[in-house]
Amino acid sequence: MPCDVADARIFAKENFLSLYNALHGTSLPLSSPVENIRLDNVMYMNIINDVSCLVDNKIIVLAEHQSTINENMPLRFLEYIARLYEKLQAPADRYLRKLSKIPTPEFYVFYNGTEDYPETTVLKLSDAFISKPEHAPLELTVQVLNINTDKANKVLAACKPLEEYSLFVEEVRKQTQLDSENGFTNAVKICIEKG
Repeated sequence: MPCDVADARIFAKENFLSLYNALHGTSLPLSSPVENIRLDNVMYMNIINDVSCLVDNKIIVLAEHQSTINENMPLRFLEYIARLYEKLQAPADRYLRKLSKIPTPEFYVFYNGTEDYPETTVLKLSDAFISKPEHAPLELTVQVLNINTDKANKVLAACKPLEEYSLFVEEVRKQTQLDSENGFTNAVKICIEKG
């Protein structure tokens, strides 16, 4: 699919703030600072459609899986966030005696595949550990949100751009089943007509 939910063109500042507010139950105004901190040409995520923004002292990292859930996302995000922190923090700050504060990370995957999958679930890095200590010495959680319209995820209702994207994906599926060659183009035309 030529565009996806984690594409920076879809989540420009206004739309990103809409998504942020939907995820957090907040109402940050459009004047709130949002800094795109995307890493370019980095193979750690092995995807080019990530979106990473710094907003409200949080790093929000978004990624998308179109057909299946990759349960290794916590490990991939761990590698990715380490690179983001390297980009954000001055190298000398790591060696200061005083604690160097860093933005709080949050990780989201938007699932829009066709397999039955819960409305929301959490993937944990500790699930990948070979031995399971009582208290994991390191944890990273990824919230997976099923954004298919039939799941009626509350985030869709609170974020119009995400809802529109979800409806678009649904229309593409419908049209490509009817006409595999022209289905995508037909879906675009139909969605434009619907407004």
